[in-house]
Amino acid sequence: MMSVGFPEGSLASWNTTSWYCSWSGVICGGRRHPERVLALQLSSYNLSGPISPFSGNLSFLKKLELGNNHLVGQIPPELGRLVRLQVLNLSRNYLQGSIPVALAESTNLTTLVLSHNQLQGEIPMNLNALKNLEMLDFQDNGLSGQIPQSLADLPAVKFMYLSRNRLLGDIPHGLGNHSNLLALTLDNNMLSGAIPSSLGNISSLSTFSVQHNMLSGTIPPNAFSNLVHLQRIFMDSNQFHGHIPASIANASNLSVLQLLSNFFSGIVPPEVGRLRNLRWLQVTGNLLHAKESRDWEFITTLTNCSGLETLGLGLNKFEGILPDSFANLSTSLVSVILASNKISGSIPKDIGNLINLQNVFLYENSFTGTLPSSLSQLTNLAVLQADRNKISGSLPWTIGNLTQLISLNLGMNAFSEGSIPPQIGNLKNLVVFHGESNKFSGEIPATLSECQLLQYLVLQNNFLNGSISVLSKLKGLEALYLSRNNFSGQIPKSLGDLSALHYLDLSFNLFSGEVPNIGIFTNSTAISIQGNRNLCGGIPDLHLPPCSSLLPKKIHKFLLVPVLTCLIAAPFVLVLLYRLLTWHKKELVKATDGFSANNFVGSGSFGSVYKGELELEGHNPAERTTNLVAVKVLKLQTPKAHESSCLNVKHCELCGTEI
Repeated sequence: MMSVGFPEGSLASWNTTSWYCSWSGVICGGRRHPERVLALQLSSYNLSGPISPFSGNLSFLKKLELGNNHLVGQIPPELGRLVRLQVLNLSRNYLQGSIPVALAESTNLTTLVLSHNQLQGEIPMNLNALKNLEMLDFQDNGLSGQIPQSLADLPAVKFMYLSRNRLLGDIPHGLGNHSNLLALTLDNNMLSGAIPSSLGNISSLSTFSVQHNMLSGTIPPNAFSNLVHLQRIFMDSNQFHGHIPASIANASNLSVLQLLSNFFSGIVPPEVGRLRNLRWLQVTGNLLHAKESRDWEFITTLTNCSGLETLGLGLNKFEGILPDSFANLSTSLVSVILASNKISGSIPKDIGNLINLQNVFLYENSFTGTLPSSLSQLTNLAVLQADRNKISGSLPWTIGNLTQLISLNLGMNAFSEGSIPPQIGNLKNLVVFHGESNKFSGEIPATLSECQLLQYLVLQNNFLNGSISVLSKLKGLEALYLSRNNFSGQIPKSLGDLSALHYLDLSFNLFSGEVPNIGIFTNSTAISIQGNRNLCGGIPDLHLPPCSSLLPKKIHKFLLVPVLTCLIAAPFVLVLLYRLLTWHKKELVKATDGFSANNFVGSGSFGSVYKGELELEGHNPAERTTNLVAVKVLKLQTPKAHESSCLNVKHCELCGTEI
């Protein structure tokens, strides 16, 4: 038995001292052949290594289940000798190479599961020899080439899983011959061409998945006429076009209809409302339209689908006003996607009736009016994205009732009345808050600091004012956008303590004073502060002027002594100057020796100039000094002599006098 090739130690009970039929995972035969191994059920046994070719010697083996291990290497073709084999499960390993052609010799196979490996090459053409095969599961490998036509000749097959490979070409027309087929999954390949109309004949079909291929063409009008057991359709991410056929209503058991990311046009047929079991309707990303009230009739008919959980109509060409019946949709509704259309009018006033809503996407439309008061009833709401609309009025205080909100996006609307309500602090689970490009005013409420899970706060382009110091308490904040508001005061240094903050935009506000130089403020590429004219300091990369208050203390002390000295000496200097400038006539006569010719300097049109020596008195005779002066004697009879003299005095010791 050890020749099967399982590594020793992986199975504690497998030893030579005990009978192999008692080993874990080994099932032996009955009365006639009690020593024969009938089954190896070793899935999830943490086995490793290759599968031994000697496994093909277990001629009575009916089940070989080795799934969810760590097996490597290739699938031994010797397994084809196991003519009694009914179940072969090698899924979820690391097997490589191609699928052995010899496996088709195990003609009693009912289950062939090779999924979740690394198999390559083409699907063998001779698998149609497996007439008893009910399950063919090759998904999640690297298989290439076309789907063999021979797979159409498997009369017993019920489940055919070929998803997530590299298959290309057309879907074989003959697959429509499978009268017992329950599930056909061909998604995530490179298939092209149209869906064969013959597939509409598989009345037993329950699951049909071709999403993420390159398929094109239209859905024939009668495609769903016979698919009465169909429950799940996945046709998204292809290139289908044309209308959604009204015959969809014949698939009365349908619970999932996923057609997103194609080119379907026209209206959503109102017949979808006859699908009473519908839970998931997703047609986002097409060219569907609605404008007149009759085009929106499908919304009214969908109120019959009491189990509807997801309604995806986003990224289409829907216009006009949502019907009031929208608020009467199933209370099971969890997600509504209306984004990226041209829907106008108000958000349905009774949207609060949909009490189990968790995700509402209304962005990029033309919604007007105010947020309906009933919105506060959606206490399970986790995501509300209503940005890029024309919603006006105030942000109601009842927004604080939505305590499960994780993402609130109201940016780029027309909110204009009042401030952000303090009840915003009730949103303890809030991670993302967008309120940019509105007309919010007032201060950021202090209660916002209670939203400790907040990571992204975007409030730029509003009329908010005051301080932003409250935001320093948001320890998980990663990005903060506050540009183009009226915030003022000093930038809080404590913002630099927010270790998670990786981008900060405070540009075009009224901030003043010193820019901090810690944390995020040390990275000039992570902050934006331009447009604040009174900022200073910060790191050199910000190119801001130095702050005047930043002079070193030593310089202050150095300047203090001379300043005080000047203040004390100033009165004495002024007295001295006054004394020098107020000499009497007798002193001038004495200084110039009676204006003698020996002291004559020169004369002009307004008078004569004499030099002289003035005595300056000290406290004692030894301290007396002289000062050389020039004295101008005016001719007062000459017009404007005095004015000329006063206008031309340029020396503090040149004095005019009347003689």
